[in-house]
Amino acid sequence: MTFRELYKSAMHLISVPKCVACNDRLEYPTFTFCPKCSCEYEENKSRNCSLCAKPLYECSCSNDYLRAHFVKRLYKVFRYKQRKENLAANSLIYSLKKDNRSDVLEFCANELFASVRHDSLPNDLIITNVPRRRGAIIKYGIDHSNLLARALAKRLDATYIPILASKSKREQKTLRGEDRVKNTNFYLRREPDLSGKTVIIVDDIVTTGSSMATSGMLVHSLGAKNIYGASLAIAYKEG
Repeated sequence: MTFRELYKSAMHLISVPKCVACNDRLEYPTFTFCPKCSCEYEENKSRNCSLCAKPLYECSCSNDYLRAHFVKRLYKVFRYKQRKENLAANSLIYSLKKDNRSDVLEFCANELFASVRHDSLPNDLIITNVPRRRGAIIKYGIDHSNLLARALAKRLDATYIPILASKSKREQKTLRGEDRVKNTNFYLRREPDLSGKTVIIVDDIVTTGSSMATSGMLVHSLGAKNIYGASLAIAYKEG
């Protein structure tokens, strides 16, 4: 057993992590999901894109709204639905946002990396993230999109730059349609020269796309040649 494995084993015993979905205690070396919830999560991932017919985690299809805001591709892992049978996948998003668990962050970063690496990307890749609202950072003590973007950059051997910040006052999930767009009050905290660069903007979930679209426009203003989005989930509304 390596030192890293020994350390993780010891921390597992000390912290006694639980499954993010069902809250059952996890036996080492299991992290994030118990075996049952892991199967549920994998089943959710197996669903295909309605445009290219590939599994979502192999798909980079964007949509007209995002493309109009310069986001040419959108990498994703699974669909988010407000339904009981999607408990495992949905719980992963909630835990990433609120719990500051290193095993959850590592799991999510690996999942997103597996999706992004299906594509051919340049060596001088730039990674940034959709900014989290200041009130949420104070409430939960973390900027999960920042952490996820940094972890993805490390796996891609890319450069991470925190380009954007938020002045938004309200939670996006409490708003609908046009109100989400009005609430997306982002600005440039840094203005690096991105001329000719490919930039991936990371977020946890794309719902209406307003946050990703606003981020895309701001990054485009810095001269980026290609702008792609990467999110763990895309929201899906039935009917």
